[in-house]
Order: sequence, then C-alpha cells, then structure tokens
Amino acid sequence: MPQYVFGDRVAVTDTCEPQDWATGRVVGLRIDEVYQPGWWYTVQLDLPNGFAEEYIQTDLVPEVQISALQEQWRLEA
Repeated sequence: MPQYVFGDRVAVTDTCEPQDWATGRVVGLRIDEVYQPGWWYTVQLDLPNGFAEEYIQTDLVPEVQISALQEQWRLEA
C-alpha cells in the first residue's frame, strides 16, 4: 500500500534545514517495477510556477513533521 494518497501534504527532504524544504500536494502516484521498484508520487510543488515532480517514498515526509524535524536539526547542529 502507498504511504501517501491524493491530496496529502508532503515535504521533499533535502540536505538543507527542514524549514527550507519544498512542500506540495500529492496529485498522482504510480508503481514502478523496473527502474526503481516501489511507489512514485507526483507532487504539485508550492512554488510560484507550481510545477509537478515525481519522488520516491523515501524522499518525502508528511508536511506536519517539518517543525519536529527542524527542532531535531537545531539540536544536532
């Protein structure tokens, strides 16, 4: 089963602080059995041009977790 469904708010993990991660809404999903097996999520990003990008499950976290992850980032810095 996919971890995220249509309409879920997510953040795209990156190497910068969590508060700076791109966020968006899941607008599509597919399963890939060849290239990189697993669920791929199409996320409509909250950027001015609003483009959509595909990500694997491990590249995403629920948007509501950003504040907790930001606090963890500060404690580890």
